[in-house]
Amino acid sequence: MNNNQKNLDIYLKDIGGNDLLSDEQERALAERIANGDAEAANELAAANLRYVVAVARQYAGGALSMDDLVSEGNVGMLKAATKFKANGGKRFVAFAAPYIRKCIEAALKKQANLVSMDAPIPAGSQNAYTLSSLLEDVNSPQADAQIELEGLGVNLARGMEMLDEREKQVIARFYGIGMPHQTMAEIAADMGLKRERVRQIRDNSLRKLRKSNKGLKEE
Repeated sequence: MNNNQKNLDIYLKDIGGNDLLSDEQERALAERIANGDAEAANELAAANLRYVVAVARQYAGGALSMDDLVSEGNVGMLKAATKFKANGGKRFVAFAAPYIRKCIEAALKKQANLVSMDAPIPAGSQNAYTLSSLLEDVNSPQADAQIELEGLGVNLARGMEMLDEREKQVIARFYGIGMPHQTMAEIAADMGLKRERVRQIRDNSLRKLRKSNKGLKEE
């Protein structure tokens, strides 16, 4: 079993205990979301994490690992959760599907652009320059994963205080907090780390944040 499959199996086991919601429960969460309850959006997204994995599998085998595909899909689902309305007439997964696909496809397109931009210039060029070293494409599409701080929960700002500087950097870059969203591969390149190490830092940081938020709720 390779590391990607092992990581996916661990993740599936971790989210396996999340109960699916009834229509009535989804409507109740949607009403809370409409009233500005950010935690309700988190609850709605958390109950449907397995659906993101199902969508991500349809894009497997491309430029991004399953781990990255699922992560990008989760970003899209959380964005959808903040916009879900009780009177929309759809189950949440049907409403969220376009958001999930948009984030995954944007990340794949961005990765493809990075690969092509790093290809050596053809036509007998005698240097090692790449297109990306010569051109600055200001209109290059960005992954649609910019998440506002309040979209991740009202306690996130307080929870971030318990993270060290590297953990803060990874979380901020991955979730687009105060900066453009980056994939784990991009974060690894910018921070001089291996992609697997970035994933570990992200996962450990999220565990700390969840624990912190849980403690704050119980106060």
